[in-house]
Amino acid sequence: MFSYPKSLFARLVAVSLVFSLALVVLSSLMRLSNQGLGCGDWPECYDSIDVVKYARDIDSPESTITRTSAIVPDTFVERAHRLVASSLQLFIIAISIIAWLKRKNPGQPVALPIVLLGLSLFLAFLGVWYGSPLLRPPVVMANLLGGITMVGMFWWLWLSLIRAPVHHTHSVVAYRKWAIAGLLVVIIQTSLGGWMSSNFAALACTTFPDCNGSWWPDMNVSKGFTVRSKLDVDTDGKVIVDQAAAISIQMAHRVGAIFVLLFIGCLGYKVTKLGGRFRAVGRAILIILLLQVVIGITVVLFGSPLYVVVAHNFEATLLWLSIITLIYYLSYRTQSAFNSD
Repeated sequence: MFSYPKSLFARLVAVSLVFSLALVVLSSLMRLSNQGLGCGDWPECYDSIDVVKYARDIDSPESTITRTSAIVPDTFVERAHRLVASSLQLFIIAISIIAWLKRKNPGQPVALPIVLLGLSLFLAFLGVWYGSPLLRPPVVMANLLGGITMVGMFWWLWLSLIRAPVHHTHSVVAYRKWAIAGLLVVIIQTSLGGWMSSNFAALACTTFPDCNGSWWPDMNVSKGFTVRSKLDVDTDGKVIVDQAAAISIQMAHRVGAIFVLLFIGCLGYKVTKLGGRFRAVGRAILIILLLQVVIGITVVLFGSPLYVVVAHNFEATLLWLSIITLIYYLSYRTQSAFNSD
């Protein structure tokens, strides 16, 4: 067994981890509801933009159509998001200061808190500079991946503080490169999902396992994966989406999901055979992976319900954390808990 550290530093890390997870959920809820998921006249309201809120991003000032109100009140979600983000930033600053002041203490993490501070300031800069970057896919992607990366870094920091005892042999360490490869695969798949969402391609394929009745529909890969600084909106406030391009993004995400299922599924199964704490981590990976697949299929079959899509994003974060846990356990042997104040 392992003991939990009781220092102020450790407590701030634990609280920040919870807040960063909440921020991922609130960010997804805010972004997806503003895209139209969960609105009253679904799916007609999907990709209809509130032209008052996004006036500076829309080149057609004569637009008059606004998005039908979503299930979740924008004001509540956005206020909660702002409160959690501001609180988390203060916690990160405090963590960084404590880490720097105690940098000479044995076992005190310093580099990771400083990197976390830099990442949080970068995300805060994006939030201040772009406001609500719904029509800017690169900024949406930076927020998405940056937010999940922050959660992963807090989780790694927490693991380093509790120093959970793990006994393993040199042969087990050989699995580390496969675990790192697995994390890269999941990151790429998360990026594909974020790219699909940020380009309003959620309804490109409405059937499963085929796509709109075709196993290989017409696609425009080059246009689908062209990096544009801003999406176009017509005079009615609708985002202009090229169907073939949107389908190419959706299909890439589906193919990626098959690869993730096979690769991560194999990794998780192999890890369960290692015994001890690795068995628990391997089972967690398999359970989270299975739930993610089921939720992903549900998203398509039920027309992208708001809360199911948010759950899909949250499950992706949990998959990141489970593989990060595996990488950590494969990187360190038994160590004592860090409890200094």
